[in-house]
Amino acid sequence: MSTGRASSVAAYAARSAAPQSPAPLSLLVAACLFAPGLAVAQAGSLSQPNLGSAASMQSLSTSERSGGLRSGEFILTPSLELGGHHDTNVFNGNASEVGNEPESGTSLRLMPRLGLSNGIESDIQFAFDAVGDGRIYLSGSDTVKELTNFGGSADLGVTFFRRRALSFTIGNQFRRALQANNWETLETLNRLTNVTSARVSFHPGEIPERRPLEVSLAGSYVIDRFDEFASGDTSTIRTALTGSWRFLPMTAVLLDSALDFRAFETPSALGTSANSSPWRARVGLAGAFTESLSFRVLGGWGMSLHETEDPDSTFSGFVGSVGVVYRPSSAVLLSLSYDRNFSDSFYGNFFVTDSGTISLRQSFGSLMSATAWFTGAYAQYGKYARPPPSGVTITQAVRKDVQLNGGIRATIEVSRMLSANLGYQLRGVSTDFKLASTDGRVLDAGAYLAHEIFAGVSVRY
Repeated sequence: MSTGRASSVAAYAARSAAPQSPAPLSLLVAACLFAPGLAVAQAGSLSQPNLGSAASMQSLSTSERSGGLRSGEFILTPSLELGGHHDTNVFNGNASEVGNEPESGTSLRLMPRLGLSNGIESDIQFAFDAVGDGRIYLSGSDTVKELTNFGGSADLGVTFFRRRALSFTIGNQFRRALQANNWETLETLNRLTNVTSARVSFHPGEIPERRPLEVSLAGSYVIDRFDEFASGDTSTIRTALTGSWRFLPMTAVLLDSALDFRAFETPSALGTSANSSPWRARVGLAGAFTESLSFRVLGGWGMSLHETEDPDSTFSGFVGSVGVVYRPSSAVLLSLSYDRNFSDSFYGNFFVTDSGTISLRQSFGSLMSATAWFTGAYAQYGKYARPPPSGVTITQAVRKDVQLNGGIRATIEVSRMLSANLGYQLRGVSTDFKLASTDGRVLDAGAYLAHEIFAGVSVRY
């Protein structure tokens, strides 16, 4: 799930462009001086965005596809999804906020898709996948209708010598992620992200599926640019060392480590943009207790290494995860997991989350499948070092949130070429964190709740 809300720095800077309730000039001045630097209640992650990050189920993804146009080893898989989506709180507003009450919006979603790949038996493996994300808002205020836009993704990867002991992979991932601001304004948090990467893998053995050892070293260069929020633009060099060794038929040792070097392109004059060199190193086990019950356990240490003199504004501590998957039959899949991790944030430099997830997938023959999930996370942010200006109060010195995300999605396979999707999603944050004036008026609240309903059809070849 997306842990944390995106920054409202751009929202406050552009607040005059959106309709809002009248407020005393002194309060608005205080908000403009203090809120942008604090990133206030709309604090969020700086991690690479996911397509449809505002709602992971917005893509109306269908089940595994078959068929496609074949030419030699290559398979071309075109598809088109058309759906409707309703969000009860487009801007993650709160009824107590001055000028940012919850605003609903209904949109039409258009998602063309094109995939191209060759067979897994080839020594050179090629994969390309492009997805469009067109959104036309049909209802809501003028600020909601201004969210009409087109995003999407294009991923390309080529692996050389896949069936040999040493393989090499190069790739590129491009994203244009669409995201409304966390304040009702004409400005958005839409962003462009491009990741160029390379990986070298050592895996002795002639049969890829039976190799007992695999070690990979990867590096990538990430460019992240917002359309209208220059203070969030970053460039990152990422490195990773991963590995697995199957020392028993059903058990393997895992290694997962990474080191990043992140720099802001336009550091904020208010001191909210701290460069960092986060690293994580985890080891663990993965395997199966029985044919129907499997597990995965990882544990280690991580540090965010922000460029700050305040030790409470940078993270250092345990990171890890544990999960079990139970599959009593081919039609039922139940999974439970716990994860502790940290992410860069516009507020307090970082937040650390302890999250638990439960999901259930049920198939009803070849006609229908349904997936239900729920994630709850407790997030604690780093200390924000700047004192509030006169006339403004903050309810929590160290911000703490409970983040919620859950829903259900059903896919009905009408035929090999046609399927229908429908579902519901809940997202929200429960917290006492607020930015307020000394007379009690709420300038920004961290808590919000949103409901999403979506449905659509997919045509594929």
